[in-house]
Amino acid sequence: MNVSATTTTGGLPIRPGTESDTIDSNDLRDNKGALKRQAARFRIFQYERAQAAAYPSGPATEIKLGSIVDGKRVVDIIWTAHIANKKANSYVFNGDLGLALYEKPNASQLTVRNPSEGSDLGSTNRLKRLVIDPGPRAVRGADEASVNFDQQTPASYCDASGHIKTLNYPKSFPDDSFAPLYTPNGKIESLGSLQTDHDGRLIVLGGYGRACAWYQSDGKPYPIASGPIANGVIADLNESGWFDDSADGPVSAVLLLDDGSVQTVQAAWVVVAPPSFAPQILNVVSLWDDVYDTWVRKLGLCPQIFQNGFQESYEPCFEADIYPILRATALQRWNTNLPQLAIDAHDAVGDIKASDDPAETILAGLAYVRDPNNPQQFSNGPPFMPLAIGDAGKSFLAVTLTQYFFLKQWNRRRYREAGATQLGFGELLDKVALANCMGGAFGPGLELTFVVRDLELYCSDWRETGAGPFRIRARHLDYGAIQPGRPFLTVGYVPFHPGPGGISAAPLEPGDLSKFMSLPWHTDFNACATHNTDPNPARSTTLYWAWPAQRPMQIHRARDVRGDVLGLQRYAVRGKGTYSPDLGLVGRYPYEDTVNIIVSWTKMGTVLQGSAIAGSTVYNPLQYLEIASQFDDPEMPPEGPVIKPWPMNSNTPDE
Repeated sequence: MNVSATTTTGGLPIRPGTESDTIDSNDLRDNKGALKRQAARFRIFQYERAQAAAYPSGPATEIKLGSIVDGKRVVDIIWTAHIANKKANSYVFNGDLGLALYEKPNASQLTVRNPSEGSDLGSTNRLKRLVIDPGPRAVRGADEASVNFDQQTPASYCDASGHIKTLNYPKSFPDDSFAPLYTPNGKIESLGSLQTDHDGRLIVLGGYGRACAWYQSDGKPYPIASGPIANGVIADLNESGWFDDSADGPVSAVLLLDDGSVQTVQAAWVVVAPPSFAPQILNVVSLWDDVYDTWVRKLGLCPQIFQNGFQESYEPCFEADIYPILRATALQRWNTNLPQLAIDAHDAVGDIKASDDPAETILAGLAYVRDPNNPQQFSNGPPFMPLAIGDAGKSFLAVTLTQYFFLKQWNRRRYREAGATQLGFGELLDKVALANCMGGAFGPGLELTFVVRDLELYCSDWRETGAGPFRIRARHLDYGAIQPGRPFLTVGYVPFHPGPGGISAAPLEPGDLSKFMSLPWHTDFNACATHNTDPNPARSTTLYWAWPAQRPMQIHRARDVRGDVLGLQRYAVRGKGTYSPDLGLVGRYPYEDTVNIIVSWTKMGTVLQGSAIAGSTVYNPLQYLEIASQFDDPEMPPEGPVIKPWPMNSNTPDE
């Protein structure tokens, strides 16, 4: 069928070479069945100086090859990106404390990953052996072919005069120190590549989702650990002896103008993370919501919303500020095994209109919305929403304080029903990119984690510099200071730990955002299907979902749909080894076989809106169905496993 633009609601990723065309099911895998990588596209926008000191900044002009800047034509754009992976040389994640782990007096509990390599994260030995660092890469012009972040491609960067220089950079890859390696899904030989499109925009492709381990003295590779949670430390999120190929780092650009002058562009940041397998189903609390809440309440982003408290005179927009919370809530039901009564309730939440009286809706105002201002409600599950697990000592997730303020204004009928967004197009792209990532449940999360709530992460002087908000406070990377044989990167950013000068946390360098995530990421992805709550003082065996919008648990297959009638639900991760009589372990690989997710994660299907599924059957655009899974069900009868509606229970509570 032809995908209809009028019925497909959109979402990331988009089809390559387009501005906003939503992918369909034909775009998920290549002609050999391999899952396609997703890329990040970087663009340059120009704002008037007065605009850049406010937020929203309003309309902006995109700068491409051939654009006019201050009366001069852009003849070239040179991009530099430097990404790295520091996970193996980082601190152990603690789920009970999150960001608070790094504050005094909790910092005494900090322990390093891979303690057998020494306890000093800043030692030359650890930096050489445990940091994956290919160095920077520069790319220029239009339609530039891939420049790889690998061992063979020379490191390069653009200097202040607009020239690309190559470097004798001290690269480090796992094979340098630990060969031979155990490589269940291939060697980590690259962290990705850079390209440009026909307008000179930058395209960053990440790695291949690989993980590898080195061998122990007994000749066996380091295992994927298993065991109970102890003092907030989850064993299989902090694997000794393992690497993965996720990464992050700064992205900068230089404009070459037709009079020979050079203009530097404000830098950005790229993060290479696992894909979302339900890209059109958003999180009730997204990464954008967490970042925006931090900036609104603590960094003075929008005084009209918050200034020494939330401003009750402010009227949020239902379409932009309130409905996304309701819509995201409604869509969770496609990746979970809710009972029919709850499905109907979720659908009713998604049907709420701006003209409705909040008190007359199914939410009865805010009666069923968990209040983040009330600590007791973090321990209360149904009937409060969101019905998902929380983080950092909170049993359940709540919307952010800013989201809750918007909902309160809606409940008071103090809101605008609609209206054009005040965000400029560049600002809207920032929001969209972050809104498609998960927030709230940072345990540690999937793309980024609790550090987005740290004020020291950001450039707080954005009004004076004109850089715009949300910019990462980055270290100046002086490639002229490279010393042969010595690692270029350092320990880098650690929350609340003074950097140079002793006045604040160190500025960020490549690898400093992704290092707080699970190592390898696959173990967390495998485990974060359903869980008992943590904390769980009542020792309840009831299971709840972790990240259903990113990592689906239960799905409906498109191939099982007949007309508008859905087939039986199946587990998103299914097949041999993933079934168990204990519902607390089903739909994932068991602890002793967790390494299988490293091999098999690319077999997962993707949940797409019905109108984005190409084929002979016309699917209902109101349905969100799994397509292109490579999992089968050899242990189950043809009709599939019988998935009972929630509530479901584990045999014993997680410890």
